[in-house]
Amino acid sequence: MNELTTASMTEPLPARNAKLPPSIVKIMEGALKAIGGRGTRRLSMSDICNAAEISRGTLYRYFSTKEDVLAAVSEFVSSNFENGVREAAETTTDPMERFHAVMRFFGEYTNDHTPDRIFEIEPSFYIDFFRSHFDRHKIAMRAALNLTFDYLDTLADAPIDRDGVVEALVRMQLSTLIIPINSTWVRVWEQLPKKLEGWIITLAGRKRVPGEN
Repeated sequence: MNELTTASMTEPLPARNAKLPPSIVKIMEGALKAIGGRGTRRLSMSDICNAAEISRGTLYRYFSTKEDVLAAVSEFVSSNFENGVREAAETTTDPMERFHAVMRFFGEYTNDHTPDRIFEIEPSFYIDFFRSHFDRHKIAMRAALNLTFDYLDTLADAPIDRDGVVEALVRMQLSTLIIPINSTWVRVWEQLPKKLEGWIITLAGRKRVPGEN
């Protein structure tokens, strides 16, 4: 439901990929901030209004209950990720530059759009979110990197395991919510596309690898 609609929402929101009204963006960002400070159990509609700096009338114009807001927040985060990955990929037609652009976006989005300590304060919200949206994130990443995978396939004797690579990337980046990133991780993450290309070129050149007959 990328349009952020819920069954009891009081006013329909824009369709998929349409730009959200500023008031909705404020509500979503405020709700994330409030969740990070209060958790979902103690969270109230007043907390959301205060964090978003909006009136109760504005909030109830779109949402009837806290549960509606939480469902929309999950969709907001997932949709922004999917759209952002696609837009990052579309900045270049060079397959490896595309890989770099997608990786940069993925790393920055996870780091910049997660309120401080939200995983510690409200782990259940994020665990439920990851479990329900994990496949969507993988689909978005694979679609964004198909051109890259096509290129890497031409370097190797066998097709790249696209699902395996994408799942590993998504799992690796989501782990940073539990173990905070540092400069070493940022460097490893940014160098990964080049290293992957190098590994494949090496294998394609038939340099003997350990265990190979």
